[in-house]
Amino acid sequence: MDVRKSSVAGYLLALAATVLWSTVFPLVRTFPPDISPVELSFWRWLFTFISLMPFVFKAFRDHWRLVLENWRWMAPAGVLGLSAYSLLMFEAGHTTNATNMALFAATAPISMAVLSRVFLKERLSWMQVIGLGIAVTGVLVLVLHGDFSQLTRLEFTIGDLWMLTAASLFAVYSILIRRRPEQMSQKLCMAGMMGFAMAVLCPPMGMVAMSPAYRLPGATTLLLILYIAVIPTLIGYLLWNRSVEHIGAARAGVVYYSIPLFSSIEAVLLLNEQIQLSQVVGGILIIGGILLSSLNVLRQIFHR
Repeated sequence: MDVRKSSVAGYLLALAATVLWSTVFPLVRTFPPDISPVELSFWRWLFTFISLMPFVFKAFRDHWRLVLENWRWMAPAGVLGLSAYSLLMFEAGHTTNATNMALFAATAPISMAVLSRVFLKERLSWMQVIGLGIAVTGVLVLVLHGDFSQLTRLEFTIGDLWMLTAASLFAVYSILIRRRPEQMSQKLCMAGMMGFAMAVLCPPMGMVAMSPAYRLPGATTLLLILYIAVIPTLIGYLLWNRSVEHIGAARAGVVYYSIPLFSSIEAVLLLNEQIQLSQVVGGILIIGGILLSSLNVLRQIFHR
């Protein structure tokens, strides 16, 4: 495959993964409120882990020692970026809408930039600083519903705060996975982190299951969780990893910022959610600011 075809394939794969990931936020809003985030997270990652094992069993059998040697970063990556992120996302789904969830998820690059500067000593250009500043302004517009006088009262929707925290955890996860050694495949790395995530989720799930009033989720709920586990989570990650092989993480990352756009469209179509002006303005500022911070990447894309 020549360079141009490889680039086109990479962008299409990244776009496909982004579209799949964006479907999660509207679906989270459809789960019954009596199902706890612990239960939803447990079933999600259990189904994902089971679905991944046929593709990674041989590699895990041959290289399981490699996972143990890297547990110091894989364990926190799995706990924070998989189990804790999932718990907070499902919790946020109870009190905020799908559009806000997607927009707050898109703030993760802001935390990534800060963490990269502090821990990896990566310097930010002035364009990146300005872009991130615009994105932060968009977050404030979104959280404050366009009313900056609320800053004196600090009144936030709890679901917005949960999702903002989840985005920060995803940033920590993204920093940690940079430590993946070259000899460890992406699939093996993902399986190892899922194992640590499941180890944390099993005890609280056991407590939930031991309750006399506990009942398994209904068939519809389990099917939705299975969809999230197999399509957006497993297939989405496989598509994303393949796209990175074609065009690199930086270029693929630009496509990631379209998640709020797709989630907003899906929320309107599937949930009949009403888009507020503050969401439109906040979303434009967030996406525009992040794209501005990635201007050098965009120039490279359009000048290939």
